[in-house]
Amino acid sequence: MSPPDAAAGRYRSLRACRAVAAILLVCFHLSDNLAKDKFFGHDADVLVRIFALGGQARVAFFFVLSGFIITLIHRQDFGVPGRLLPYLCRRATRIYPTYVLVFACVYLGSLAAPSLREGLPTGLGVLVKSLLLLPQDPAVVGGTGAPVIYVAWSLQYEMVFYGVVGLGILHRRLFVGAVAMYMANLAWQLHGGSESFPGSFFANDLLLLFGIGAATAWVVAQDWRMPRPVPVAIVAGVLFFGFGAVAEALDGGLPLPLVHLGYGLFAAMLIVALVQAEQREPGRFGNRFAAVVGDASYALFLIHFPLLALLSKAAVAAGLHGVGGMLVSFVLILASCIAASVAFHQWIERPLLKGLAPRAASKPKAPDMVSVLATPRPHEAAGAARR
Repeated sequence: MSPPDAAAGRYRSLRACRAVAAILLVCFHLSDNLAKDKFFGHDADVLVRIFALGGQARVAFFFVLSGFIITLIHRQDFGVPGRLLPYLCRRATRIYPTYVLVFACVYLGSLAAPSLREGLPTGLGVLVKSLLLLPQDPAVVGGTGAPVIYVAWSLQYEMVFYGVVGLGILHRRLFVGAVAMYMANLAWQLHGGSESFPGSFFANDLLLLFGIGAATAWVVAQDWRMPRPVPVAIVAGVLFFGFGAVAEALDGGLPLPLVHLGYGLFAAMLIVALVQAEQREPGRFGNRFAAVVGDASYALFLIHFPLLALLSKAAVAAGLHGVGGMLVSFVLILASCIAASVAFHQWIERPLLKGLAPRAASKPKAPDMVSVLATPRPHEAAGAARR
């Protein structure tokens, strides 16, 4: 999960989607954690089944959303090498400060606990790669390729996408070449190529989701209007979760690339419909809770995993047991994770990013998503003039 851009955050519908997806991710990991034998075991199996789609659905949605936002904001920078450095600085500022701070806190906290110390990276190279979010072999490092902050494996794919966009800003042909190399590698992997790292990482079909998001940005930027976006958004949301429920019910019966593709297409449909609906009725999607949690979604993504591990132990130590105790623990831990992430965002992350942000007058700003989408199409401007 990438942090929400300030411009993108003004779209309340997308902030709400980020909030829902982030909460689903916490529910997915929390239910799985509570189902461990050392906590509530089989008493939590029902929650595992309910939130089983939270993992795959969250990854697919955020990858599509990230591809959409980054492409829409920076599409006019493609082929303009002078915009490369501001782009890289903006991306680095959005990703690294919060991540490095959380990484350092979890790392130092784990050093202080003998039972957790064994899982920490020992080699300097692994530690540096982890801090820089460079791809690492999951079979060797941390089980996910991201030690300490285990969910940060998805940020490694984000960084690859940012790099490809950077190539496009440097020169359009470099972007086309990178995409062509990826597609060739993917085709080779799908037809029995080597499954070893790093080839398997750069052939992961999850990267296609960024492409779906980029194509979604192109659709939104065109002179086209969806006739009834609100009903389409409702249908897209139902199809998104319905598809996930079917995929889980089939229990591996669908190939994983097909699952990702299905999630990606329905997520794209949902994003287009929501953006167009909000352009027409900006006040429709006002919800304070969704806005606050959506803004804090990156913090929630980073801190929830270590938090739920600690709070699950606290729940058992407090004497909670059985189905009732499990449900109480689930609600309290979920609420605590959300509250902690909001507090972290308000008091630490936001002031940190504000202090690191370049002064508005020091350099020209890249066009943001709101200004791009708010620009009236020719027929709209003509209609406004007639009125």
